[in-house]
Amino acid sequence: MAPGIQTENGSKPDEPISYDINLPYKAIKANVAQARTEFPQYLPSWDDKGFHEEIDEFRYCDPAMRADKNMPHLLKAEMTMTDITPKMGTIISGLKLDELDDVAKDELALLISLRKLIVFRDQLDFLGKGPGIQQDFMAYFGKPNIQPVTGSVKGHPGFHIIHRDDNQAEIDAFFRKKPTSCLWHQDVSYEHQPPGYVMLGILACPEVGGDTVFADTCEAYK
Repeated sequence: MAPGIQTENGSKPDEPISYDINLPYKAIKANVAQARTEFPQYLPSWDDKGFHEEIDEFRYCDPAMRADKNMPHLLKAEMTMTDITPKMGTIISGLKLDELDDVAKDELALLISLRKLIVFRDQLDFLGKGPGIQQDFMAYFGKPNIQPVTGSVKGHPGFHIIHRDDNQAEIDAFFRKKPTSCLWHQDVSYEHQPPGYVMLGILACPEVGGDTVFADTCEAYK
């Protein structure tokens, strides 16, 4: 047997600190969890995380290819757009996602293709209608992707829920040795056909911190 790793003073090194957003963490009773959130229908569930058949390769028709380049059904007078950076990212206010028809969705796909990332303000009405409405909305843009390593919404395995509850000790241990929990990753790049469009909805977040940062890897490659 090989000898264990020792530090200079002969003691064993500290256990590595990890903080993985994909871990289910310690389970708590459903009634306790529901009392802690305004959105109990979005609490993570692992009931649908059994075996899923692999999706056969399919021909994908990007809805952006059908859109009018002037985007007249999406870009309305009451809507405001503010670019985050010159080449990537735009903040939109004055638009309701749950009111878009199919033609406007095609134009939205085109806008996302051009700007890579779109931030929509004031969408609680859309999020409040429940996961079924959002699943139907995203299904317009392509087949759902199921991530078997994460909790999802019960009955909707295509959701990926990032949820923090009852793991404060783990978080405290992490920040005693790490200055940030920033983790860079690329969504399911191992798939033969990775998702073309992804929606991230924020239901509850701290007043400061917890920002999600996006990078344009195509621009980085250039």
